[in-house]
Amino acid sequence: MITISKMLENNRKWSSQITKTDPEYFLRTADNQTPEVLWIGCSDSRVGPDQLVSLPMGSVFVHRNIGNIFATNDLNCLAVLEYAVDELKVPNIVVCGHYRCGGVHAAMQHSGIQPVDLWLDQIRFIYQNHATKLDQLDGDERWNRLAEINVEAQVHNICRNTIVREAWKRGQDINIVGLIYDVHDGVLKQLGLEFNSIDSWRDYYKKTAP
Repeated sequence: MITISKMLENNRKWSSQITKTDPEYFLRTADNQTPEVLWIGCSDSRVGPDQLVSLPMGSVFVHRNIGNIFATNDLNCLAVLEYAVDELKVPNIVVCGHYRCGGVHAAMQHSGIQPVDLWLDQIRFIYQNHATKLDQLDGDERWNRLAEINVEAQVHNICRNTIVREAWKRGQDINIVGLIYDVHDGVLKQLGLEFNSIDSWRDYYKKTAP
């Protein structure tokens, strides 16, 4: 079992190795951060963004929660988006879900009044809106398809948000992408969700909105 002492030991080894390879690394990165990506993903321990895309530290600004939800009424989500767009000027926003997501599965199974249940109501509503088609699928297939639909819903939430719309209006380059991660083989898959302007998003949304 991992211990705090072991984690601290690993940290010291990691820091030492980085410094040997690039003596100025920490001095250089301490001055500022210029990430290329805002990554909105699931808190699942199997889905760490830096490892998935093999980018160096400082490249990815990360927001994670159960079910990779971008909640339009959640101050934490909104603050992260505003800081990433207005202050860090990230050119890419990625919403990444994953197959066999525990949050998605829980949203299909039950409801309740505990904090996690109330949070997952946002996915439960998505399930209800697509129940006619989803209920025609077998268990795992339904589970995975809802994970994909949830990514799409969160991408739409971001695209319709005032922070992003105002940035697009003033000509800021922001590319918003929806991805799904397969925990069985470690591969990220595109879902045909990629928008770099309000017009590109509107055209897609008009064609696909239920």
